[in-house]
Amino acid sequence: MGKFLPFLVVISLVLSCRITSEPMYKIAIFISGEGRMGKVKGFLDGLKDLGLDRVETTFYEGDNTLTKIRELAQILILEQDRYDLIAVGGSLEAHMIKSAGDLKTPVLILGGTSILQWKLTRSLAEPSENITGVDNLNAELMEKRVELFRKMFPYIKKVLVFCNPQFEASKNATTITIRAGRKFGLKVVPVNVRDVIELEYIISNMKEDGFEAIIITPCFYTENFLTTYILHYANFYQIPVFCHSPGLVKKGCHVAYGTSGYEQGFQAAHMAYKILNGTPVKFVPFERAYYPRLAVNEKALAELGVDFNREFFTYVDEVVK
Repeated sequence: MGKFLPFLVVISLVLSCRITSEPMYKIAIFISGEGRMGKVKGFLDGLKDLGLDRVETTFYEGDNTLTKIRELAQILILEQDRYDLIAVGGSLEAHMIKSAGDLKTPVLILGGTSILQWKLTRSLAEPSENITGVDNLNAELMEKRVELFRKMFPYIKKVLVFCNPQFEASKNATTITIRAGRKFGLKVVPVNVRDVIELEYIISNMKEDGFEAIIITPCFYTENFLTTYILHYANFYQIPVFCHSPGLVKKGCHVAYGTSGYEQGFQAAHMAYKILNGTPVKFVPFERAYYPRLAVNEKALAELGVDFNREFFTYVDEVVK
């Protein structure tokens, strides 16, 4: 046994060197609020799935406050040399950090809306500004959502969409939704709310004004903050809600069409793998989110007491009971 000892020691040293020689990647994660955490979880799981175990993350979370998000972007620009990659939750965060200064560290969007409208790149095929990521198509899919809504609720003629006109994603998605409403015979009225008190007042009085449902358009404000309250009040006042993420169906939304934040983040991890292994951002094109799906919350629908087309379930990809 003694003659094999030196050999075992050498093997042990070689393996030890291999383990310690793996690079430690430092990634900053910049999100506007807790509503983006599904994307972050998918992203970190995706990195592990690709074998990137030696990853050190630092979080910059804006608590859904524009002032704080802007301040964090400025801090992150000053600290960017500490990181190999900056992963951002959406287009808003990418816009804030791009506006804060010269980007030297690659920025990866874990799932962004209206990327061209935000002017985050000149081309999705050849990223510029040192920014790339996953285009979740949440604005572009609004027409399909309106079409599906009409098939599911053929008796509903007027709906509200909550939007914030100061954000490009919200403006773009709302414009598409209104146009799609005209195409499919649905009156779509955008409403900007300032706080939860105003939101409850509007939802509680919707039916008196002839509005019978809500379609949620993508925006950091609704995704991070308002959606929880919209679903709460809508269920209380028996108002159907059509969401943009299947993940929200599990939280009580009645129906949704799109991809979940987790899936977007997981997809973005594969792009991060290329960048961390030395591929310049300009050679990592933006990717469209894979396989949008239609999800329905059967229990929440049953509790609504609202008529809907039961044949609609033939289109559904996922049913939450």
